[in-house]
Amino acid sequence: MNEFKRCLHVFSHSPFKVRLMLLNMLCDMFHSKPQQDDKPSH
Repeated sequence: MNEFKRCLHVFSHSPFKVRLMLLNMLCDMFHSKPQQDDKPSH
């Protein structure tokens, strides 16, 4: 839980671009299902 709070702290104090980048990464993680993975991740 401590790590989560730290992440939230960093997130809330990060510039908008960084937030967008992180959100995009999260969305990719959630939306990329192994069954229908068109493009290789990383």
